[in-house]
Amino acid sequence: MSQEIELKLLVDGASKEKVVELCQSLAKDAEQVTMELGNRYFDTADLRLRQHDMGLRIRQRGEEREQTIKLAGKVLGGMHSRPEYNAVITADTPDLTLFEEDIWPDDFPLFDINRELEEIFATNFTRHRWHIPSGEGRIELVYDEGVIQAGEQQRAIAEVEIEVQQGELADAYRIARRLVTRLNARMGSLSKAARGYLLAGKTVLEPFTHAHFVPQEANDDVGSGLYRALTYALQYWQHNDACLGESPSVRAVAGITDGIRLSKVVLQQLATLEVDVSDHILRLEQMLGHLGWLSRYDGLTELTAEDGAYHRALKQYPKLYEAILEQQEHAVQLELVQSLSIRDDYQLTLLELGALCQQQPRHEQVAQLPLRQWAAQRLREDWQNVIDAFAKDGELKPEYYLKQLPLLQSSLQLGYCVGYLFDEEDRELFRAPWQDMVRGIREIMALKLLREAIKDNEDNQPDRLLNWQGVQLESLLYALEHSRKAALKQEPYWLN
Repeated sequence: MSQEIELKLLVDGASKEKVVELCQSLAKDAEQVTMELGNRYFDTADLRLRQHDMGLRIRQRGEEREQTIKLAGKVLGGMHSRPEYNAVITADTPDLTLFEEDIWPDDFPLFDINRELEEIFATNFTRHRWHIPSGEGRIELVYDEGVIQAGEQQRAIAEVEIEVQQGELADAYRIARRLVTRLNARMGSLSKAARGYLLAGKTVLEPFTHAHFVPQEANDDVGSGLYRALTYALQYWQHNDACLGESPSVRAVAGITDGIRLSKVVLQQLATLEVDVSDHILRLEQMLGHLGWLSRYDGLTELTAEDGAYHRALKQYPKLYEAILEQQEHAVQLELVQSLSIRDDYQLTLLELGALCQQQPRHEQVAQLPLRQWAAQRLREDWQNVIDAFAKDGELKPEYYLKQLPLLQSSLQLGYCVGYLFDEEDRELFRAPWQDMVRGIREIMALKLLREAIKDNEDNQPDRLLNWQGVQLESLLYALEHSRKAALKQEPYWLN
């Protein structure tokens, strides 16, 4: 068994000559080896290997064949890490019984799966390889160019892989930075196998649209917990970034935005512990500035959603409804986000945050501080700011609610980072009315946009529509007031 640790970068916009030239420059005196590789990937018709996050292939080089199984791993900042087992084979089809018995999960139906294996897709490419001395080992630098083939479908392969073979991770990231800045390389979170399954129509890449609580360990130190949370945030971001590349959509952009926000929340916590991440935070804030159009789009979607509170009423005013639909369409700026995602600063941020998660810098006192103790203290301090903002006397104005939304969202996201450490029922009881407030505040934005649309529209009953909008806003503020009072009465879950 070997533990594959590699960085993957996509260079499909660069010419072969430029890629090879730069790789040779980075490898200095290392010899370039070129080989032709054919790979056939296997699974059952119902993808039982894929369901276990396993990839099975036969690689052929000349007359030599080797079967490889890659087990569940992780992708972080373009760094792929997963166990890999190999076995020499002479047949055209793989045999899972050639691998060691103890690599399989409990209750894995080995023999059933082995009988039902079939070819799903193939990859054929030219590999250019260099071995670069690094630390006590080496870095294997490879450039693959070729195609993925699934039936009549083809997809190009043009990627650089930087595999750490007992070498220094820092050397791998240094090489990756040069590829990003010189070739506009992009971090790759999808393996050749993942892209092959997509091409074969066997899987669908769906955006993540809801964050989950990071599974923390109560006995961990603060640093371990925060870097685990940053790892989750970065993976969430990169998955949605891959979705944007495969099939651009507003849902993918929303997922990227959530991933960036969650990453920022974790970095802000690291900053309080004297870890120097100020440049990263600044870059994330700049990115979020390019994604601000999402709040307008979400507000307009609230008005037009068929299962929403306003759709049926607005449909009675065709001109107004069509105007809102048109605004919703014009609000979308997918091309802006696509151009942002291929910029060097965006890709370098992904790369450097991945390096941060691998290196996990921290001060000695951080390593000695129990995570649960710190989490309770930090949640108390953070939520005190929220309580101070929402515990004001009298009814709050719509503009005030909108102003406080980022503070509330940030605190809820901190809960995703460390809330797993506390009782689930207490946690959900506490968070529910605050989450209701987030939804209500977003609805305020929708009604604000509706008022603007009414004023700009040529319908014959603007006064009637404005009065209706005012009634809806008044009703919403009443509900928000109820949620606010309920939220302020909740017992904090971190005290139990």
